[in-house]
Amino acid sequence: MDKIVAISDRTNAALHALALAACNGGSISAKTAAERLGVSPTYLAKILQSLAAKGLIASVRGIGGGFSLLAPAAALRCMDVLVALDGPLPEHYCLFERAVCVTRQCGFKALCDETAAKMRAALEGTTVADLARSFGCRDSETGAPKNQ
Repeated sequence: MDKIVAISDRTNAALHALALAACNGGSISAKTAAERLGVSPTYLAKILQSLAAKGLIASVRGIGGGFSLLAPAAALRCMDVLVALDGPLPEHYCLFERAVCVTRQCGFKALCDETAAKMRAALEGTTVADLARSFGCRDSETGAPKNQ
């Protein structure tokens, strides 16, 4: 069966790491974020490298390096991060691998379509700055990257 809420562990970790970066003036090391989130620094670094390769963040090497937001946190939508890491949300929402309803009009289709629309709207309407507020960060309201 498909998952209706299609947010992977890697997208979840990435979004929280980006929120922590927003709290930290727009940048953070993978190690610092991983310690705060309770995940492996290597795992998180690979995820953040993927986002850097997609152009959503910058990777800074060397002493004091880490990852930096390229745009204000208020401009970086959760949907952008999800799509960059996992691809677009699935368009079908049959709860079985193959349709099993005789009429091909599942009784759950309307519920699944409504849930998918709400999920899409929430991901498109929520930004990294919004998530940063859950860490109690005031600076995330401006969403300014560290280097601006």
